[in-house]
Amino acid sequence: MIPTSIQRFLLAGFCAVAGVPTALRADQAADIARIHTEAIGGRERMESLVSMRITGTVVVGAKRVKFTMIAARPDRVRLETENNGRTLVSATDGVEPPWEFDTGTWPPAYRVMSESAARAFTADTEFDDPLVAGPERGFALDYGGEAMVEGKKLLRVLVTRKLTETFSLLVDPETYFIVMRVETRPAAGGGTRQIITRYDDFRPVDGVLLPHRVTLEADGHTQQTMIMERIETNTEVTPEMFTRPKTAAGDGKPPGGM
Repeated sequence: MIPTSIQRFLLAGFCAVAGVPTALRADQAADIARIHTEAIGGRERMESLVSMRITGTVVVGAKRVKFTMIAARPDRVRLETENNGRTLVSATDGVEPPWEFDTGTWPPAYRVMSESAARAFTADTEFDDPLVAGPERGFALDYGGEAMVEGKKLLRVLVTRKLTETFSLLVDPETYFIVMRVETRPAAGGGTRQIITRYDDFRPVDGVLLPHRVTLEADGHTQQTMIMERIETNTEVTPEMFTRPKTAAGDGKPPGGM
C-alpha cells in the first residue's frame, strides 16, 4: 500500500501539472535545477569533484554492516559491504552490465547481476544528481507542481531519462536540496513497488553540500539506511575497480581492491 501522504502527493502533482504548457513546465524545472545547483555549491565546485571514496554503515533492521563506496565520473561505482568476514563487491563501469563478486565463494566468480538487482544498483550511479547533470546526461526535466508531503510543501520535478526511465524528485523550496526521489519499480513476484529514497543530513564536502544519510523505502516500509561517516574527494581510481574481470582471478581477491 502507498502511504496516504504519498497518495496525496501523487494526486496533487497530477492536478498541478495538468493543463500547464510543456514549455512552461520545462522552463520552471530549469529554474529549479539552476537554483539547486547554486544552493549545493555551484557548478564549478561540482565539476571540480571527479571521484569520491565514501565509508560508512548500512543499517538493515537491527543489522549493521560496514561499506566502502568508490564513485567516479560520469557513472562508475564500486560498492563493498563487509559481513562476518566476507565482502560482497558490486560494481559498474557505466558501459557493461553491472556485476558482483562474493569473497566467500570459491573459485571466484564475477557474476553479472540479475536484471532487477542491476536496475536497483544503477538507479543512483550518476556522479551528479539529475538536476545538475541535466540534458547533457540524458535527463529531461518537467515541473510537476507543488505538493504537501508529510505536512511540508515541496516542489516536484518530473524526470525522464532516455525515454525509458521515469521518476520524481522532491525539492525543498527553502534549501533547494533534493530531499526525496519517488519511482515505481517491478516487484520480484510480479506487479510493481513504490520506491522512495530520502536524502538528509546535508554537510559540506570540499564546498559542496552532500547528503550523509540515504534511506530507501518500499511501499512505506524502510528497507535500509546508508550512513556516510567519511567522504574523501578526488581519490585515485583505476578502470579495474569498476570493470568486470573476463576470467577468474585465481587468488580469491576482488580486482582493483580498495
